[in-house]
Amino acid sequence: MIYLDYAATTPCDAVVLQEMLPYFAKVFGNPNSLHKFGMDAKDALDIARTRVAEAINSQFDEVIFTSGATESTKIAVIRTMKSLQQAGKGRFLTLPTEHKATLTVANYLQSDGFDVEFLEVNREGILEIETLESALNDNVGMLSICHINNETGTIQDIRKIIEMCHKHGVLVHIDATQSLGKTKIDVKDLDIDFLSASGHKVYAPKGIGILFCKKANMKYLRVPRANPEVEFGIRAGTVPVCLCVGMGKAVEIANKDIEKNWQHAVKLRKIFIDGIKSQLEEIYINGSEKSNYPGIINMSFRGCEGEALMMEAKHIAVSSGSACTSNVLSISHVLDAMKVPADIAQSSLRITIGKTTTEDDIKVAIDDLVSATKKLRNMSPVWDMIKAGVDIDSVFKR
Repeated sequence: MIYLDYAATTPCDAVVLQEMLPYFAKVFGNPNSLHKFGMDAKDALDIARTRVAEAINSQFDEVIFTSGATESTKIAVIRTMKSLQQAGKGRFLTLPTEHKATLTVANYLQSDGFDVEFLEVNREGILEIETLESALNDNVGMLSICHINNETGTIQDIRKIIEMCHKHGVLVHIDATQSLGKTKIDVKDLDIDFLSASGHKVYAPKGIGILFCKKANMKYLRVPRANPEVEFGIRAGTVPVCLCVGMGKAVEIANKDIEKNWQHAVKLRKIFIDGIKSQLEEIYINGSEKSNYPGIINMSFRGCEGEALMMEAKHIAVSSGSACTSNVLSISHVLDAMKVPADIAQSSLRITIGKTTTEDDIKVAIDDLVSATKKLRNMSPVWDMIKAGVDIDSVFKR
């Protein structure tokens, strides 16, 4: 079975694994211990942190290791907003297309009395600067936005977004889960306030992530009376040195290979899309044509239900943008917010390319999906209605 779900998670790189192994049993000390075992672990932790800092061009002590992007986002957004609320800046902005981790934080803030606004995106999933500017005022404390959308690959213009927010005194949290190691990120050049990312998206192990926090904003995150020797007083608990070592090495490798991996994804994306479209009609690409990460392809096979197509294509592992519960079809919240027609949105699949994906893998995926689509369409009354010119958008519930 061919794996094409790299936006969900990646395998741990063999080089990364080898780098980690000594820190499970040989160099196992607590990095806060003062004896040699602890100092050896601390040295390894420092190297890992330095590697991440160099990759994003931050200072050493602006990188906090966490369990992943979800925890990083919670720490950055909730703690900062609670501090800003006391200064009369309790309004929080985000997008309806964000990852569920950010939407959960937004819903929590809303339930806790914060003023939360979900800014509309255009048909490509992009936040237009005019929309952002109209939402900014003296009460806004923070915007949280995904750099590369995990479902569509749409890339936001975070430079312009940050400039606009800072012009109004608004802090910005960037969800870089899908962009770290895939596109160059310079936190100083972009003037990023906070950034979250997970290791398991860049061929590091699961259970490790980072939070970048600009030094001037550390005051919002520090916990009173916390041990400053443990992740600069931001996060408690014994630091998992072995996982941090893996994160540092994986980010270092990914950052060196950004251009090579990007071009690899561009090539395979074209082969895949051309191969599908040359054999099937009513195929749609969801997201931005010009501002996208090529390794994420959100494709709709109109007339097929996404999950049924995913199960019928037995030789590939991909994700579906639809879900069926209680006999009611629901569609991806991302595509819904982009106002993709419901019958197109519910037929979507997310195909994601990794650094080890080959042309042969893509050819198998094309054959598998073409065969599955033709089979399902032959059995589908919806496809018959489409071919007959019936407007079926109202059949599917948003």
